[in-house]
Amino acid sequence: MSNTTDEKLIEAIRKDDYVSYNKLFERYYGRLCQYVYSLLMDKNDTEDVVQELFLNIWKNRERIEIKENVGGYLYKMAKHLALNHLRSKVYFNNLSETQDQLSYEDNRVESEEFRIALYGCIDHLPDRCKEVLLLHRIKGLKQKEISEKLDISVKTIKNQIWTSLQKLRRCLELKGI
Repeated sequence: MSNTTDEKLIEAIRKDDYVSYNKLFERYYGRLCQYVYSLLMDKNDTEDVVQELFLNIWKNRERIEIKENVGGYLYKMAKHLALNHLRSKVYFNNLSETQDQLSYEDNRVESEEFRIALYGCIDHLPDRCKEVLLLHRIKGLKQKEISEKLDISVKTIKNQIWTSLQKLRRCLELKGI
């Protein structure tokens, strides 16, 4: 079974083969935890995200269709879940700096409406902009730390943050907020 390809494991999982599911879990759990930890920097959150990923695979096993390599699919799924997890940890206090920077008065919008609109706009940002913005504004990483983590220049990080904030401002204006 150790020579079984990832694709064959997925095909077996689609047919309710729990042994293949465990094999895929053993093959990728550690590597995915390392990757997600590099995004979240929190061991408990990392384990929660990777376990959620594998739980989703099992729950949706009959519908899984992977058109790329399985490892790439798992890493993309892990990144998506990690970014969603970061977003879910945001509280209204963390948004105050973003609200100030976007020049919106507190009395103009209700916090809940703003939060919903802001998340909707964040979801429409390009992946890299979204990732940089969440790491900087939500996770609180400095531009240099983000640069090292993502292996891109500090100038690019600054541009990504500026671009994200401009796009958020336009998006929120279009929503009337």
